Amino acid sequence: MKRSFILCLMMTFLLPCFAMGQEPAIGKTKTGKGDIVVIRSGKEIPINIGDKIYQKDIIRTGAESSVGIIFEDNTILSLGPKSEIVIDEYVFVPQKGMLSMIARMVKGTASYVSGIIGRQSPESVKFQTPDATIGIRGTEFLVKVKDTSLCPCITQ
Repeated sequence: MKRSFILCLMMTFLLPCFAMGQEPAIGKTKTGKGDIVVIRSGKEIPINIGDKIYQKDIIRTGAESSVGIIFEDNTILSLGPKSEIVIDEYVFVPQKGMLSMIARMVKGTASYVSGIIGRQSPESVKFQTPDATIGIRGTEFLVKVKDTSLCPCITQ
């Protein structure tokens, strides 16, 4: 009985410490329609409104699907049908001057509206596409990336 009490007491104090080691969410889904998944640690997970997004997530939408994501700095990113984007880096620690967002658009369409990072440190926001890197100099942009895997004339 005494061992059970001690074990419970230890778990009460140790579990929060382990949980604190988990990476914090960088945003969450605000809107969604159709088939939307996130690929996280090699696993494909369906996404619903309100689900958290983490750094290194790959977000993918199916045909006739779309998703709207709001990040911690109030950046808004919307993806259209048959889209895929990788959130390679997202750092939002304004009290330490650490601001960065790097995303890689693999295919599809996206709409971006700047949050705090894009307004305070526009050079810290980069969108990479197969053809170019988009540096943020305004507060909004649209991008469309063709799915090059369907075209045999393009080699990597």
